[in-house]
Amino acid sequence: MSKRFFTLSLLIVPLLLALLLQAALPGASGAEERKRILFAVDPTYPPLEFMEDGDRIVGYGVDYFTAVCQEAGLAAEFRGVEWDGIFDRLNAGEFDAIMSSVTITPERRQTMDFTIPYYIVRQSLFVPQNSNIANIRQLAGLKVGSQEETTATGIIAKISGAESAPFPIIEEAFKSLAAGEVDAVICEDVVGASFLKQPEYAGKIKIASVINTPGAEELYGAAVKKGNLEILTTLNDGLKAVKAKGLEADLYRKWIGS
Repeated sequence: MSKRFFTLSLLIVPLLLALLLQAALPGASGAEERKRILFAVDPTYPPLEFMEDGDRIVGYGVDYFTAVCQEAGLAAEFRGVEWDGIFDRLNAGEFDAIMSSVTITPERRQTMDFTIPYYIVRQSLFVPQNSNIANIRQLAGLKVGSQEETTATGIIAKISGAESAPFPIIEEAFKSLAAGEVDAVICEDVVGASFLKQPEYAGKIKIASVINTPGAEELYGAAVKKGNLEILTTLNDGLKAVKAKGLEADLYRKWIGS
């Protein structure tokens, strides 16, 4: 054995032993891989999450959870996903969490876990500008739109005599309302108000009332796969930091205003 080869061996062998030891440590590789959190987003809910310039997901929720991840020392990545089947895809492990105006409900808690709440909304009733409808008790015999598989659809199902008209995305419900194809739409107050500001709907649709029924007031949380305590704890720690620093007030002013 040459002196040069012997010297290289002295350098290489400890390095190999260190690498093997690191690989054998529980969770070592997972800690290295956990540099980002991948969120699924249905970007059809302005001003909370929507598409800008056709290729960029923006909104209150996007900025909020970008800040959450920054406080947790991670990067946030947002992937556009259709609402239909989004919960099944979470449970299949396609992404780490759903950040998409998801209402925390007892039924959903049975199949997934939620972070602490980050936003509160109320369901509201939207009607044509010339309509005399003032509350949901007047919807019997009328066709009422909503986004399918949402809590608004559940409210409509409990209104005696109302015909439910679910749509894949909430904007299609508002287009049908403006065209006279449905008589009313139920959705979150802040989302409906955002549509009323758009030229396509301005002066054609109004908010009739905020719905005062059980479940009309809702809390949003990020959803994670049942039992994924690593992601849940990380997000909750980031959420607490955002709230403690008062960052959500600035985000509210930016995206929602008064």
